[in-house]
Amino acid sequence: MKRKYKMLWTLVLILLTALLINGCKNKNEELLNPDKPINITIWHYYNGNIKKEFDKLVSQFNETVGMEKGIVVEAKSQGDVNQLATEVFDSANKSIGSLPMPEIFASYPDNAYRVNKIIELVNLEDYFSDEDLSSYRQEFLDEGRFLGDDKVFIIPVAKSSENLFINKSYWEEFALEYGFSEENLRNWEGLYDVAKTYYEVTGKSFFGIDGSANFMLQASMQLGQEMFDYSNIEKIKFDLTENVARKIWDYYYRPYIKGYYIKTGRFCSDDAKTGTVLAYTGSTAGAAYFPKEVTFSEQDVHGIEPLALPYPYFKGGRPYAIQQGAGMCITKSDEAHEYASALFLKWFTEPKQNIKFSVSTGYFPVKNESLNEEILLDALKNANLTNPALKASIVTTNKMV
Repeated sequence: MKRKYKMLWTLVLILLTALLINGCKNKNEELLNPDKPINITIWHYYNGNIKKEFDKLVSQFNETVGMEKGIVVEAKSQGDVNQLATEVFDSANKSIGSLPMPEIFASYPDNAYRVNKIIELVNLEDYFSDEDLSSYRQEFLDEGRFLGDDKVFIIPVAKSSENLFINKSYWEEFALEYGFSEENLRNWEGLYDVAKTYYEVTGKSFFGIDGSANFMLQASMQLGQEMFDYSNIEKIKFDLTENVARKIWDYYYRPYIKGYYIKTGRFCSDDAKTGTVLAYTGSTAGAAYFPKEVTFSEQDVHGIEPLALPYPYFKGGRPYAIQQGAGMCITKSDEAHEYASALFLKWFTEPKQNIKFSVSTGYFPVKNESLNEEILLDALKNANLTNPALKASIVTTNKMV
């Protein structure tokens, strides 16, 4: 009898839970009216091809889900990520000449944190279920938990990391002659030895680093000591140890001073185009800019093949790599606009839309099921993107992830 009662109560609880969930869904759906659509404004920092692809998807949403539900999304680029941060902060402060706050804005945690001190941001768990949130890559999602209370205020939409990009054609010739292999490029110590030998033999620099700050932050993490202490979110402390400082000096400053490393262009891919370097660490979002040929002069141009390897780490350290790419925040307003904003972000990060956007822009999708090499390579092929460095970067980064 007890077992029967227990089963009965379990069934009742399941039914009540289902009714409660459906009740919430119906309540949220009632906030929207296709005959009286509401407007949602998004501020972002996308430009060029990325903006073009984002605008395409916004139009697709407006013509399908938006039309069905009663949502019109308007996207506006604010230039670059720094300009966007300034515009959002000024808007939150209601500075003279600033525009009204958008319903959604792209942000890294630092700007979201300072904006949240002025106006309230939406705790996204109010609109994203546990099941919804568990579908995102954990590290990507955790970036949005920046207040220390484990609540999510930023939803990831597209991410990048860093690879070691190499002029495979020239590298293989040099490696064969001097007894090196790809294994020497897996760690900073081996990379230093390669660059030193290359300089001694050719008189030229071998390598460049696109993100100097990224190198230092990752060096610290790889060696087991984060560079900043976040235990008190209100008073973050610089926490560089002597050991990490020594490693940064030895494997960043020394090789640059000695000429083993160099950076003359705005991006290291510029140096790779002229043969100034054979290798560099750079963003996976910039894979499409890896050159297909090296131009030493107008008469001296050589086709090359790319090689992408995981971001190097220190011997005895752990293979950490950076994650980049701002996510999206929702501004606290009213239930209808918040719910509509959440609907758009859910739609945009679904694999079908998110993979298309990410692959075509050099970024990576954010959901676990989307981070699949076969799926990503198929999407790359369907997008008719032919730069072989993109394919090499997808394969390598997926292994890193």
